[in-house]
Amino acid sequence: MLSPENRACLEWACRVVYGIDAPTEVYTRRDGTLVWDDMFKIDPANSPSDASIAALAQMMKLHLDGASFGELRNDLIRSGVGEQFANRIYDHLVDVLAFEWAALRGRVRWYADDMTCTASGETAVRGET
Repeated sequence: MLSPENRACLEWACRVVYGIDAPTEVYTRRDGTLVWDDMFKIDPANSPSDASIAALAQMMKLHLDGASFGELRNDLIRSGVGEQFANRIYDHLVDVLAFEWAALRGRVRWYADDMTCTASGETAVRGET
């Protein structure tokens, strides 16, 4: 089961890579399945777009945890993805406005609420669902 941070970042990265505008509903289920017009899972090993989504989502999560954009770019280069790919991810990250980062944090909270609800709508202790 994905954490709220992973779910929110995966959703946002999918929006960026596929150019999905804000009013369009996209949702990441607890198992990592994305819902947008249809349900699908990303497969970074077999799709360049999916690899971009996975990398961007992970870098966003690390930035939310306090890593700087420069650190993230350097980490990507050291991981062997190549400088051009690392620069594309870096460019996406630095282009995000402060209010968009705040909206992403709000989406993390939204997914956290989903994690604490049972099927009947009662509140559960985190980890019980």
